[in-house]
Amino acid sequence: MNFRHFPNSVVLAGLLFWAPEHAFAWGTKGHEIAASVALHELDRAARIQVAALLGSDSMLVEGANWADEIRSRRRDTARWHFVDIPLNAPYFDSQRDCPMQACVVAQIDKDVQVLANPKLERAVRAEALLFLVHFVADLHQPLHTEDNDDKGGNEVRVLLGGERTNLHRVWDVDVVEPLGPDVAAIADDIERTLTPAQRKIWENGTPADWANETHAIARDQIYPPLMGEREVRLSRAYLWREAPLARQLLAKAGLRLAWLLNSTLK
Repeated sequence: MNFRHFPNSVVLAGLLFWAPEHAFAWGTKGHEIAASVALHELDRAARIQVAALLGSDSMLVEGANWADEIRSRRRDTARWHFVDIPLNAPYFDSQRDCPMQACVVAQIDKDVQVLANPKLERAVRAEALLFLVHFVADLHQPLHTEDNDDKGGNEVRVLLGGERTNLHRVWDVDVVEPLGPDVAAIADDIERTLTPAQRKIWENGTPADWANETHAIARDQIYPPLMGEREVRLSRAYLWREAPLARQLLAKAGLRLAWLLNSTLK
């Protein structure tokens, strides 16, 4: 779909509503929570430029899942959503884990460069912005930063309170559900409870640093209790135990996305 020569309103209508919805990382709700936190955190200059690129600053949230929705048509983008860091590796290695610069870490850097270039067409920068909104959140889903020969947990079968699912979907969708049904309310609650110390610690670093952080969570917290099994049984209590961690990861994603946008769209 070539939309570069259409007005912004037409571009965004096509971007947001043309494709069917699919949940690939964090699910629809998780991505919208992270984007809502980021929208709260945008400074005036960045908010104005986001609105100019997308037609409205609220499109930051409404377009948070666009990068998943186009994957069936833009197959070249599939590898941009994750990075395969070997589960037992201590850190991200670009040569090992991001061949040909096709991974979420490299793609975030590329999208920042496109967004920062005012000489590029508006539609090109708008696309980079929507990718950036999505990929920063993807990078904070721990199963998008690990490689345990199980396709990011998709091949770990889970019986969750009688429902058959897989580990990736548990972390995409199920651990977010205990946070509540309303995206705006969850984001507002995150905003109210953020401390100055959290902001100081979280609003820094690089995509590689963030990948190392979430990879460590997969390696040290998510996988050890599974004891190497590819078929596991989890109770609903698991979701309530892990929901605070999911909430913190979405808060980090939102803060860091806003920090990138405020720095890039000066």
